[in-house]
Amino acid sequence: MGAPIIPKNDADPTGQDSRERKAIADFARRMKLIQRGMLAILAKQQYQVVTVNATEYRFELDPFILRNINAEIAALIDSILLEGGEENLWFMNAYVAPAVVQGTAQSYHNLSVQSEVYAASRPTLESVLLSDPYRRRLGLVRAREFELMKGFSEQMRADLGDTLTRGMAAGQNPRVIAKDIVERVGVSQSRAERIARTEINNGLRQAKIAEDQDAVDQLGIQQKQMHISALSPSTRDTHAARNGKLFTIQEQKEWWAQTPNSINCKCTTVAILVNDDGEPLSPKTVERVRAKGKGR
Repeated sequence: MGAPIIPKNDADPTGQDSRERKAIADFARRMKLIQRGMLAILAKQQYQVVTVNATEYRFELDPFILRNINAEIAALIDSILLEGGEENLWFMNAYVAPAVVQGTAQSYHNLSVQSEVYAASRPTLESVLLSDPYRRRLGLVRAREFELMKGFSEQMRADLGDTLTRGMAAGQNPRVIAKDIVERVGVSQSRAERIARTEINNGLRQAKIAEDQDAVDQLGIQQKQMHISALSPSTRDTHAARNGKLFTIQEQKEWWAQTPNSINCKCTTVAILVNDDGEPLSPKTVERVRAKGKGR
C-alpha cells in the first residue's frame, strides 16, 4: 500500500489558479459586451431637452416602450451569459467540467495507490469517467451551474433594466445614465469573479468527495477526509485551523455547505484510509501536513 497523494502547491492545493484567471478574463470580456450593448440600447432612446428652471431630458416612455427595452436587455444578457444553453453552457464546458474531471482524477489516483481493492475495481481513469455514477454526478453539476448562471443573468437584467429606465423616468442626462450603467456592470463583474473563484474549486472538491463516497458505498473502503488548507496570507483562520485534521465525508460536506465557507475557498481534501478505530493508516503523512500548517 502506498502513501496518500498530497498537493505540492501549499498556496494553491486545488491547482485551479490558472483556470480561475482564465474564467475571470472570460467574464470580463462578456461584461464589456453587455456594457457595450446596454449603451447601444440607451443611445436608441428618443428624448427632448427641456429647459425651464433646470435642464430636463424627457424620454419617450410608455408601457410598450418599457416592454421592448426590457425584452432587448434580456435578450442581450442571456445571449452572453447563457451562451450554449443548459447542455453546453460556456462556463461549465470551459471551466467547471475540466475541474470536475481533474478532481475525479485526483481522487482516483490517490485511492488507487492506497487500496488494492479500489485499483482492481477501477483499472483505469477512463473506466471511472465512463461510468454511470460519474455521468450522473456530472449531469447534476451541469444543471446546478446553469441555474446559477441563469440567476446571475436575471439579476443583471433586473439591475441594468432598472438603472436605465429609472434614469430615463427621472429625466437624467444620458451621460449620467451611461455612467450609472458602467458602474452597475462593474458590480456584476465583481460577482462574476466570485463565481469563478468559487464554482471552479467547488467542482473539483465535489468531484473528489463524490468518488471517495463511491469507494465507501460500493467497496467498503474505510477512509476519512484530510483537510488541506491553502496556506497563504489571505487564508481565513477558520480554514487554516482545519489543515491536516481528519473528518468524515459528511462532516466535510456539511462544513463547506455552511455560508461562507465555500466562497472564494481554495482548500481541498485528500482521502486517507483508516482502520476500524478511525486511525489513519498513513500517520506520517498526516503529521507532515499538520506541521506545514503550524508554520503559517
